[in-house]
Amino acid sequence: MRYILEDRWLHIETESLFVKTIQEFFDSYVPSRKIQHLLIQNKHILLDGNPVKREDDIAGMRLSLCIYPETSSFEKTGLSPDIVYEDEIMAIVNKPKDLLVHSDGNGEMTLNRIVESYYSDRNDVVPLPIHRLDKETSGLVIYSKSPVFQPLLDKLLSEKQIRRNYLAFVHGIMEAGKTMIIDKPIGNDRHNANRKVIYKNGQNALTKVRSLGCSKPKNYSVLYCSLETGRTHQIRLHLSSMSYPILNDPLYGRSSDLCIRMGLFAQNVEMYHPLKEDTLSIDCELPNDLQKLYMQVLK
Repeated sequence: MRYILEDRWLHIETESLFVKTIQEFFDSYVPSRKIQHLLIQNKHILLDGNPVKREDDIAGMRLSLCIYPETSSFEKTGLSPDIVYEDEIMAIVNKPKDLLVHSDGNGEMTLNRIVESYYSDRNDVVPLPIHRLDKETSGLVIYSKSPVFQPLLDKLLSEKQIRRNYLAFVHGIMEAGKTMIIDKPIGNDRHNANRKVIYKNGQNALTKVRSLGCSKPKNYSVLYCSLETGRTHQIRLHLSSMSYPILNDPLYGRSSDLCIRMGLFAQNVEMYHPLKEDTLSIDCELPNDLQKLYMQVLK
């Protein structure tokens, strides 16, 4: 797709699209019927500056789309997010350890509040996460910046066209290059609302694991984990069930003095970017303590 962004409007050269009508454009890029309706009703989608109907032919015309149709007002926190990647429709943020993504109602600082503060001088951007990380887990979180394209990002995630890859630092030895596929359904723990359990009637959950190396003297391994599903605590529970509990996992592992955090890091995001029509692979630098453990197993 060839486009330019001017103020709140994305101006698209229709010759660069593989669709013929407004409805076909909606089907490919704006999967929410509610947002489609609002774009037409509020005249936030135009052809050569004129309002459109779903059946309109777009060939040879300039398609303009208001991708920031809302206004917002966010408080400043005095904190800045670590933004690893940003473009017109999304931002990918490195979440610190021990920070919630969403508020749980107790008033403490959250990643959402920090990201909102970053955009407080731009009242057109409404950042919303399209997935979450556990409080103890650090690493990459994807934010939608445009409510128009958030349903598309949600759809890509649900269809597994956005892949999230993690580094897990675990107790136990798995030789470099060894792989395993953990296919164990996950359910709620009836005795502890904060925990999950392996449960035959639970939700299907699949994790692919490859060892990057191990330290036999210190009895730990570094594992590259790819999510095929996105269940709560999936990697933590799956690895623990295979006798590779994550370092300092307060629910499924045990404490370790090898690092100062839980040893799970969302290190990479891979996706096909729907506007840029190219594969996007974003990596995040490890925190110092995990970087040290990682380098030791590569020696």
